[in-house]
Amino acid sequence: MTGPRYRISRRLGQGGMAEVFEAEVVGELGFVRKVAIKRMLGDAAADPGAARRFLDEARIASRLHHANIVAVTDVGLLDDLPFQVLEFVDGVDVQQLLHRAGGKLPLDVALAVTADVAHALDHAHRATDADGHLLGIVHRDVKPSNVLVAWSGDVKLADFGIALARDRAARTETGIVAGTLGFIAPEQRTRSEVDGRADVFALGLTLHAFLTGYTPLQDITVEMALLEGTPIPLDAALPADVKALIERAVAPARLARPSAGEFASAVGALLAPRLTRDARGLVREFLDTIDVSPNKRKRGALDDLLGIEVVPSATPDGDVRHYKTVVAKKRVEATTLDILPPPRPRRTGLFALVALLVVLGGGIGVWRLASSTTTTPDAAIADAAIEPAVDFPDVAEDVAEDVVLDAAPPLDAFVASKRPKPIDAGAPTPTPVAVETGWLQVVGGEELVGAQVLVDGGKWKFFVPHKHEVAVGSHRVEVIKPDGTKLPAKTIEVTTFHSMRNVAKLSY
Repeated sequence: MTGPRYRISRRLGQGGMAEVFEAEVVGELGFVRKVAIKRMLGDAAADPGAARRFLDEARIASRLHHANIVAVTDVGLLDDLPFQVLEFVDGVDVQQLLHRAGGKLPLDVALAVTADVAHALDHAHRATDADGHLLGIVHRDVKPSNVLVAWSGDVKLADFGIALARDRAARTETGIVAGTLGFIAPEQRTRSEVDGRADVFALGLTLHAFLTGYTPLQDITVEMALLEGTPIPLDAALPADVKALIERAVAPARLARPSAGEFASAVGALLAPRLTRDARGLVREFLDTIDVSPNKRKRGALDDLLGIEVVPSATPDGDVRHYKTVVAKKRVEATTLDILPPPRPRRTGLFALVALLVVLGGGIGVWRLASSTTTTPDAAIADAAIEPAVDFPDVAEDVAEDVVLDAAPPLDAFVASKRPKPIDAGAPTPTPVAVETGWLQVVGGEELVGAQVLVDGGKWKFFVPHKHEVAVGSHRVEVIKPDGTKLPAKTIEVTTFHSMRNVAKLSY
C-alpha cells in the first residue's frame, strides 16, 4: 500500500494524550500543502481504549466535509503510534483569544463565531452514511478551546475525540461522564439519552463565556439545581435578545431546546442588524486590533535542517497504513550547501549537520508556541505568536563513521528525548512563558487518603485529598495507594474555569 509523504518542520505543542507537529504533504509535480500531524504519546497509546478513541476521532471527523469543521485527511500508525493528519489552521483557539482580549469578545464578533460553530454542529448532526441513515454524531465537548479562529477570519470546530456516533468502536466507560465541566448538558451529566441538543446546550454556554468570560455552570450549586430542573441564571449584563436565545439553548429539558440549525438561524438573525461588514471580515478585523499575532516568523535554515520526512513502510494486508520517520536528507544538504564549506569525504551531509550544530552553539532550536508550553489546542492549530526555546537531542554523541542520514534516529530522537543545555551563570535569565492553569483534585474513600497522585507520569505530584494547580489540557492521572497498590490510570480535562474553589475532580 502506498501513501502520501509528509515532511515535518516543527513541533507545535503537547497535551496529555498527543503531540502536534506542523508539516507538509508532498506530492508529484511540486505539490506541497501545509498540514498538521497529531500523534499519540507512547504511554497514552499503550491504553487500547485510548487508542481506539483516537482512531474513532479521525474516522468520525473524516466523514464531515464542512467549511467550519477541521478536516481530517489521513490516519494510520507513525513509528507504531496512532496518528492523524489534519487541516492546518493558522490562528488561535477562542480560549486563548479570550485571554488576550481581556476576557470578553465584542458582541458582533461573538455572534459571528457562534453562528459558524452552530452551522458546523448542524452539519455534523445531520450527517448520513451512504444509505442515507443518520450517523448520530454528537460532539459532546463544545467549548471555547475547541473553537479555532484563523487569522483570515475563518472559524473551525475541532476535536471530535469524545464525539458520540452510531458505529463508534470505543464506548465511554461506565461511570465516566464525557465532556468538560461547565459545559455539560444535564442529560449528558446523568448519562441519559443524548442527541444534538446537548451540543446546543454547550454552545449556548460557550456564547455566554464569549461575552462574559465565564460559564455560570462552573458553580456546582448551579449545576445541582439544573439537575433538579432549575434554569441556569445568566449574566444580567447580557443584551435582552441574546440572553433570551441563550436561555432557550440551555433549557433544562432537552426537548425545549432548539436544534443546531434553528440556533444558527436565530444567532444569524441577532447578528444581521449588528453587522457593518461581512462576518468573516469582521472577525479578521478584530484579530488585527489585538496583540494576538505579533511578527509571524518566516521559515529559515533551521526549520529546513529539522525537516523530518514521514514515509510509508511495510503494511500488513488489510491492516491500518503504517509510516516511519526518517531525516530529510535532501533538505539538509540543500540547506547546508549555502552555509558551510564542502564536507569531508565519508561524512557527506552528516559532518555538515554536526558542524552547523557547533555554529549554532551545540544545539538545535525547536520552536514552540509562546501561549502554551505543556498544552496545545487541537492538532490543527498553529499560534503564530512564538518565541524560540532551545532543546538538545542526542545527536552529536551518536555520530558514527558509516552512518547515513536516512538511517538516523526517527522523530522521537529529535522531539521527545531532549537533553537540557548546561546553565551558563553569565547568561541572562530567559523570560518565563505564561501557561494557563487550572486546579485538579483526586477524591475517593478513606482508603485513598495519603495516596500519591502522579499527573502525566509524574510531571506534577501531590497527595490525596490535596488540590494541585496544573496546566490547562487533558491529563493522565495515576494513583498509588498508601499500601503501594496502583489504581488504573484515568484521563481528565482541566480548563481555566477550574479554579481552586471549583476544582476539577477525578473520582476513584
